[in-house]
Amino acid sequence: MDWAALKSKRVRAAYDAETRDLHVKFPGSPPVKHADIPPHVHQNLLETDDPYFYYQYYIAPSRVSPGPRQPASMASYAVKLVLLLAACSLLMTTGLDPDHGGTFEESELRSN
Repeated sequence: MDWAALKSKRVRAAYDAETRDLHVKFPGSPPVKHADIPPHVHQNLLETDDPYFYYQYYIAPSRVSPGPRQPASMASYAVKLVLLLAACSLLMTTGLDPDHGGTFEESELRSN
């Protein structure tokens, strides 16, 4: 698979005709893999005067996802959510004035 410079000179693309995988490399980022890209789309990307637009409109929606999340990462998000909810409820209950039973007099509200 050979990398070819596009007309923008900063974007590069490589295409594997057997697997129909297209790899696109933008400056400052790792290559992005796209699966099941027809040969004519790759050819159009090479020939277009605006490869950024062509990529965003025709190719970017077919980006190969990195895969499903692992169960451990989902569990860590659940733990973080529980901790966040506990912290919020703790802040809400301790934020009320205990001397007034959690309520404020009308005169106290006007003076602030």
